[in-house]
Amino acid sequence: MTNEKLVAFTFDDGPMEYSEESTAMNILRTLEQYGQRATFFYVGGQINEDTKKEIEFAQSIGCEAGNHSYSHGHLNESSKEEVEKELARTTELLEKYTRKKPVLARIPYLEQSDTILNGADFPLIACSVDSGDWAKASTEEIIKRIMDADANGDLENAVVLLHEHYETTMQAVKILIPDLMEKGYRFVTVSELAKHNGIALESHKVYEKIESAKANS
Repeated sequence: MTNEKLVAFTFDDGPMEYSEESTAMNILRTLEQYGQRATFFYVGGQINEDTKKEIEFAQSIGCEAGNHSYSHGHLNESSKEEVEKELARTTELLEKYTRKKPVLARIPYLEQSDTILNGADFPLIACSVDSGDWAKASTEEIIKRIMDADANGDLENAVVLLHEHYETTMQAVKILIPDLMEKGYRFVTVSELAKHNGIALESHKVYEKIESAKANS
């Protein structure tokens, strides 16, 4: 598609207790249905022999697993060594269940500090479009925020912040994916978005919108 536009939906705070009826699995089944991909930032303390099933399914449809710390604490209150340990523990678990080392991290609450930047040996992914689901946005409000971003020209090459455990998000995703595909969008992982735009993501740096310099010219 010559007019194809890319967007990276990202889902935080998984994996959930495994169930085919969970919001996370519904989101993943919607992605699978339409042949689309996303990035999931996982909390290490929630990864176990049960929740690995969600991770494995996400991997099977081409989604990306990112590091969302081990305890989902406030890392801006931690030492450099504590930041390193939080991310290392989750990396170890993700390597175990995906057989790949995660290449991206997202800091809980999108916190930033010199300590976090120094301790996180990853490109740190923030967002350029916030769905507001964490602030109890309704399904309609989530859809409106993302569609408004499209109308304002802010959705192409955007990193969209969502969470996998809200019913409102699940229902919004079921509407947004086909509707945005009709508008020419393809849903890709954050790493795919960077590669498409010729950007080499660097550790110890924070990224919001991932687009090439020529896109801004």
